[in-house]
Amino acid sequence: MIGILTGGGDVPGLNPAIRAVTIRALREGCQVIGIRRGWAGLVDMVREKDYDNSENFQLLSEDLVNRTGRTGGTFLHTSRTNPSKVKKSGLPAHLQAAYDAETNDLTTEVLKNLDWLGIDYLIPIGGDDTLSYGVRLYQEGVKVVAIPKTMDNDVPGTDYCIGFSTCG
Repeated sequence: MIGILTGGGDVPGLNPAIRAVTIRALREGCQVIGIRRGWAGLVDMVREKDYDNSENFQLLSEDLVNRTGRTGGTFLHTSRTNPSKVKKSGLPAHLQAAYDAETNDLTTEVLKNLDWLGIDYLIPIGGDDTLSYGVRLYQEGVKVVAIPKTMDNDVPGTDYCIGFSTCG
C-alpha cells in the first residue's frame, strides 16, 4: 500500500503529480491511499474500524485521479501541520488526554496510523517543512519517497520543484 499526501502551500502541478504516482502504482499492482490535509490527516485519524475517517484519507482510483489530474491545486487538500510540533490547543479531541505539553510530538501516533492503514511506502509532496518531517519518519523506519514542491525552489538535493514555474 502506498500513501500520498500534499503539505504546505497550494501550487499548480500537485494533482498531476498525485495522478502520475497513482496510475503507475495501480498498474504495478499497488493500492494507493490519499492522506487528506497533509500531515493533519495522519494526526487527526482515529484508529477504529467503524469510525468515519473520510476527512483524513481516501482510497485513490484511476477514475478519480483522471478527473482531477487536469485541475490546479490538490484535491487531497493541504495543511501546514507538523506532527512533531502540535500545540496543546491543536490536539484532536481523541488525543487530548494523552498529551498535555504546550507543544507535543505526535510522531508515535503518526507511526501507529501508518501501520493501521497498512502503508508500506509514503510519498509526501511538499517543501522544506513537509519534507523535513518526511525525513523524520524515514529515520523512524518508514520508507519515504519525497516529491519536492515549493515556489521558492529551495529544497536541497533537487534542481527543480513543482510550483517554481508559477512564482513571479
